[in-house]
Amino acid sequence: MNHLTSAKSPKINDREWGCISMNTTPFPNVDFRLIWRGEMVHFILSQLLKYFFLLAICTLHAHQELEVRLGTKTHLKPIYLTTLHASTDTIAEDLRSVLAYDLAHNGYSSIVPVLDRAEQKISWPDPLSRVDSSFWKKEQIPIVIAIEATREKFAATLIHIEKGTTKRYREIPIKDRTAIHQLADAIQKDLFGVQGIASLRILFSQRLKNADSRGQEWFSDIWMSDWDGANAKRLTMAKGYCMSPGFFPTPKSSTYYFVSTNRGQSKIYRSSLTDSKVEEWINLRGNQMLPAMAKDGSMIAFITDAAGRPDLFLQPLDSHGKEIGRPRQLFSAPNATQASPTFSPDGRQIAFVSDKEGSPRIYLLDIRDPRESRRPDPKLLTRKNRENTSPAWSPDGKKLAYSARADGVRQIWIYDFASHEEWQLTSGPENKENPAWAPDSLHLIYNTETRDVSELYVINLHQQEPIQINLGFGQKRFASWEIR
Repeated sequence: MNHLTSAKSPKINDREWGCISMNTTPFPNVDFRLIWRGEMVHFILSQLLKYFFLLAICTLHAHQELEVRLGTKTHLKPIYLTTLHASTDTIAEDLRSVLAYDLAHNGYSSIVPVLDRAEQKISWPDPLSRVDSSFWKKEQIPIVIAIEATREKFAATLIHIEKGTTKRYREIPIKDRTAIHQLADAIQKDLFGVQGIASLRILFSQRLKNADSRGQEWFSDIWMSDWDGANAKRLTMAKGYCMSPGFFPTPKSSTYYFVSTNRGQSKIYRSSLTDSKVEEWINLRGNQMLPAMAKDGSMIAFITDAAGRPDLFLQPLDSHGKEIGRPRQLFSAPNATQASPTFSPDGRQIAFVSDKEGSPRIYLLDIRDPRESRRPDPKLLTRKNRENTSPAWSPDGKKLAYSARADGVRQIWIYDFASHEEWQLTSGPENKENPAWAPDSLHLIYNTETRDVSELYVINLHQQEPIQINLGFGQKRFASWEIR
């Protein structure tokens, strides 16, 4: 940065989802509510060890504003983002809105409303030629970002009033929306020393009604979009249900995995953003579901009925994601269902759901050398609520997000590993499921549930304001973030 020069002045019941009723399950003692996220999400079976694990989710939607229960809020730095100079182009105005959205929801800054008196203090065509620091200090605005556009380029200039520094960012092609997200991340890094997540993409499943009356009534595909819901793109063309997507844990990876029932049984598949080829990934009989990869890509955990019940298994992987040896069973318990594994960042532990002691709880399990004869016992982690599902370990290793029933409604809760405390993040009348952390360990994405509607929301722990991601029609679930 340069120093400033001196300045003068259709209805579906809760046990069916376009598939066989739970009443037909050949495993009557299995609590299939654990297999998917919470009591509204189930494994569906159609034939013994043949058609197992089809998704069923239904509960409540979130049109009402959500509240967040936290003791304090982080102070946000006010940023004044100028109106767009030298252009009335609609696309350029849209880019300003994108930049404003990113900066307003990054967890560190807020956007000051446009002020006529402030606009008069910006000196065009060069906003650095005259900076009235006294005015901005009087207005209690510590940061100004001046933006301008031509027919082909979009440019931003950062003026840090508090520090007395400035920076001109490189020009961006006027139609490059992705570059605006990257600009927002760069500004956040310069201002707060923290890499932003605005340029990351999300994967999610989207369930739609089948327009072809000859096929099944509903289908679900994997989609990808920007973090704000723009540029949504369908990645799979399902004949059945695709769900639980995730990017391979390498920076900007084009490879992703997901679960599909296209061939009858639920299996884990892998594909690429650059190649539409889909290949079955884990070579194991039976059904596999709820996959989760270790941060270093050396392991994948999943739930499978290969041994007769839904149990927790682990598959070692090489540097290319290929299987090393056979998968091994990590945990099983009589008359119990396991679900939703998530790795600690160092890959030494797994948190997962089990109903081995009655209601679904989250347990912690050490991953030991397979040559050890004695298996470790899982440790109970969540104690405050009796129904806890869909855990997600934060990338910094400090927190665990999960869904829990509180006062009759499923909310997102946080477990703090340092204090061993559990606290409720969301509130409101809608059920919330499937939290997933962004790489910054600050932002979470989750889905709400009603009988016919499921929407995605992003929330960060600093601002405490859930923001709905508008992705059009269909029921959106099981979102996950791109790895930085």
